[in-house]
Amino acid sequence: MRGRRALIAGLRLAVAMTLALVVLPALGNPRADKPTARDYLVFSTVLTADCMRHRGQLRQIANSHAKRAIRVVLMAYTGATRAQSPSEFTLAPRSEPRALGCDRVSGLARRWQVEKAKFVTRSPGTQ
Repeated sequence: MRGRRALIAGLRLAVAMTLALVVLPALGNPRADKPTARDYLVFSTVLTADCMRHRGQLRQIANSHAKRAIRVVLMAYTGATRAQSPSEFTLAPRSEPRALGCDRVSGLARRWQVEKAKFVTRSPGTQ
């Protein structure tokens, strides 16, 4: 009986992951032939001494578009707790990655979720 329950739970998890990773993103972008600003955002990780103290890595974000700047709004999560306010900034075309923070703090995983991303004309003095 226990094995059957575990099998059913595993199948439910597989279906949920398929929906989350394959089906829902395709539904969210009805014009898949035309890239959006989100398509040019690239997350990366780098080893740093500060983050290694927390057994983590430094999380970064960059704009990979060759000519257009992107205004991005990110929401940070530490464990299951959402940050009080989002981070908002402009990423220049093909600029160096912008540091977000360590992906682990005090034993809890941290992640950043893109709330909004749009192409903008960059004005002088923006970051």
